[in-house]
Amino acid sequence: MKSYTSATNYKTLNAMSSPLKILGFAILLSGSLVVSASPTPQQKLALADCIRIALEKHQSLNVSEASVAMAEAQYQQAMSAYWPRIAAEVNASRADQDRTFKMQGQFDLPPALGGAVASLAQGQGLPPAQVQAIQQGLAQPVPINMNIKLFDRDMVTSSLNLTYPIFTGMKREAIVSQAEKGVKIAEEGRRKTNLEIVRDVKKYYYAAQFAIQMEQLADDTLERFKALEDLTERLYQHGSMRVKKTDYLRTKTTTAITRTMRSEAQYARELAHEALGNAMGQEWDASYSLAEAVDASPLSGELKQLIDSAHTFNPDIQQLKLAVQISDDQITEARSGYYPMIGFQAEVHDIQTDYKSGLTNAVNRDGWTIGIGMQWNLFDGFQTTGKVNQAKAQQRKLESQQVLLDQGVALQVKQQFLSIKSASTQTKDSQEAVGYASENRKLHVRAYQDELVETKDVIEAQIVETFAQGTHYRSRYALEMGLLSLEYLLGSNVGELNQTR
Repeated sequence: MKSYTSATNYKTLNAMSSPLKILGFAILLSGSLVVSASPTPQQKLALADCIRIALEKHQSLNVSEASVAMAEAQYQQAMSAYWPRIAAEVNASRADQDRTFKMQGQFDLPPALGGAVASLAQGQGLPPAQVQAIQQGLAQPVPINMNIKLFDRDMVTSSLNLTYPIFTGMKREAIVSQAEKGVKIAEEGRRKTNLEIVRDVKKYYYAAQFAIQMEQLADDTLERFKALEDLTERLYQHGSMRVKKTDYLRTKTTTAITRTMRSEAQYARELAHEALGNAMGQEWDASYSLAEAVDASPLSGELKQLIDSAHTFNPDIQQLKLAVQISDDQITEARSGYYPMIGFQAEVHDIQTDYKSGLTNAVNRDGWTIGIGMQWNLFDGFQTTGKVNQAKAQQRKLESQQVLLDQGVALQVKQQFLSIKSASTQTKDSQEAVGYASENRKLHVRAYQDELVETKDVIEAQIVETFAQGTHYRSRYALEMGLLSLEYLLGSNVGELNQTR
């Protein structure tokens, strides 16, 4: 019977130590990369202090800020379509030779000219034969073969051009709207980064608090077992009839195992401490301590209200909603290909050259032009239709993803809601169990001093109290983990939501 009880006690101790191992390895593996920060020696930090330090030092915030800046720059680029484009252009050129215009062919003189010349010749008294010859000559075509210089080989031209789109088929408005929503998506991404940082800091902070509590529990348990060991040794040495050597060895073994558990608890506490410091951006050799944590606030919201809040504030859902809205603008942009593009254009030009005739005469050297142009693709091989169909298919895809995301987030919120309710109940029940276990242990110790109970019963009472206290700490830790996971899904603080209802 005693052998079976001892084996049971060893199993119980091993079961209590396994959560500490899991906690230690989980904290070690879940560390994040952050920017190092200069620590202040011997800081005593509360949760709000840890979050503040992390939000000041975390490198992910710089990435988010850069993403927002990029989106704002893209929005400025899109807004430039509402402004006219003014460009100055200067060209200096030298050709291989002067540019000329060669005129070849022939032309006929008007018959009236021939009659007038004949009348003039007759008036001068010329013979009829000569007059007739003159008329025949004027009736023949006159050949032309000449080169006309248009402008010089050396020329400098300068111009100032203005273009402004009057009508773009709603393409301009669609592009600007996409860029505007892109800024909102980047801002939601920045908010998501903040939520992730807060979540990680809370996770490591609560893990560190849990590790501290488990280490303190291991210390208290070890002290109680040491006291029990001393009491058993005194009773055994004074010849107690109820305390045997096996009882003395059992207490020695239990104390040694508890000392091992305390070492594991210390290791887990150190790992949790380092993980929290890393999440805050502290140096590896930073020295600080944690203030005592405040008990987690109870969850008062209903499940439907929590799901509605998640659909309203969750950054992933908001980003996907904006993406669906962008798909509407992309359809509008694609449909702009069905409409003409109408624009206004104006130009002022100046020509500098030594040649003062031809096309570069005084009239043509300086001048301006103004006009309105239109371009309309009457047939483009169904390219515009393909773009519209692609944009519509993309919209259907995003809408389906939005439905899946809404359902997935709602399921996760429900899961955390049930987990929090269960952890809250376990916390209350385990707190009550701790009181019973503590009273039971005290009664067994007093009875053991009077040799009314056996050693194994006292050891069992000690183990039960430790197990009850550890269960209570684990329940509180599970409650805190559930609340911070729910806050991340909701995109807001649970306490703030409780105050608004």
